[in-house]
Amino acid sequence: MEPIYRPLPIGFKFRPSKFEMANNFLKKKAFGQPIIARRVPEECHDIFSRHPRDLPGYPREEHWYYFCRKRNHQVTCNLWTPIGEETNVLYPKNRQLVVATRRRFTLVEKDEEEEYDWFLDEISLRQTVSFSDWVFCHIKGKKIKPEFDYLPINESESESESEDEESVDNNPAEILDLLREQDENVLPPPPPSP
Repeated sequence: MEPIYRPLPIGFKFRPSKFEMANNFLKKKAFGQPIIARRVPEECHDIFSRHPRDLPGYPREEHWYYFCRKRNHQVTCNLWTPIGEETNVLYPKNRQLVVATRRRFTLVEKDEEEEYDWFLDEISLRQTVSFSDWVFCHIKGKKIKPEFDYLPINESESESESEDEESVDNNPAEILDLLREQDENVLPPPPPSP
């Protein structure tokens, strides 16, 4: 089944918590109950073989939510690989009550120009809740922070220039004089701050 992109009205975002994903969506799907929500996630059974850029709404969207069937642990996937350990999704009012488990995956194939690190959270109900093979998948992109390249120090300067620079003790008048000697086009200093 091919997923469809359905935008929400302006100003609305669909960002359920892990507990809401498990309790309000996945549990109702597993028990065949109607899901009453402004946006109901669709089924996409090949989500683990899709790159986020192939999902509807890319690049406007950075979050996707789908129901799919639980993957067999022995099945390997060339796009997504598990990271970390399974974590518990807890009931918010009673932090001792485990509602579901979450497995996290990361995208293996990455383009050079990719702006995001992609993650997939697979939320599944515990066996004590349901023997269903439905899981709730949340794909999200995390913006990659640009790395700053530091400029190399130019070591080709003559020793006399470096000695002249060291003799100036951050005195603005001396700095301006040095700049005038090096370049005739010197801008006036900025006005003093109040």
